[in-house]
Amino acid sequence: MKATRIISSLVAACILISGVYAASNSSAGIDEKDLGIRKTEVYSEDNTVPDGTNYHSEARGTSKKIQRAYVNAPPMIPHDISDLDEIDKNNNACLGCHMPDVAITMGATPIPKTHFTNFRPAVETDVEDNFKSESNDKIIKKDLHGVLWQALYNCTQCHAPQTQGKLQVESNFKPDYANNKGQKHQNRSYLMDEIGIGVKVGNGL
Repeated sequence: MKATRIISSLVAACILISGVYAASNSSAGIDEKDLGIRKTEVYSEDNTVPDGTNYHSEARGTSKKIQRAYVNAPPMIPHDISDLDEIDKNNNACLGCHMPDVAITMGATPIPKTHFTNFRPAVETDVEDNFKSESNDKIIKKDLHGVLWQALYNCTQCHAPQTQGKLQVESNFKPDYANNKGQKHQNRSYLMDEIGIGVKVGNGL
């Protein structure tokens, strides 16, 4: 009986050792470049070439709008902009199609009223008009009557063309809307109605 127990223990030990050995041999057979998402040498960048960026090439006026990622999100640019000059405060080719008075006839998204409004905190000055303080919970809105607010002249600071590159991990993100108004305006902006909401929430108002 004692001999049987010893033999059984030896057999179990042999099986355990064989399993560990097999596992170690199996691990040794996996190439390091197969361990991660990027299937290239991990110690050198010499042969690592990222996927090319493939922006929308549709001509202006022929593209379809890209659904916004969230309520009042800056819409993505759905058409080619590679032939447009660099934007500066004196030269902005985007305005040729997106100014409200021409956007409808061009089939373009009109620039919203927020871009023609100067938003700034309420400022207190002394009798000589020198700055004293500014408010953290009150915003002054000044209508510029169709003149683009220069704080927002650089369109591509917020709006960008969408690339159709191959993703290693595809996104399954879908926008969610807090109310029917957000759902209804998923491709339109109503930011002007709620521009102060962040100030109110941040200050507990």
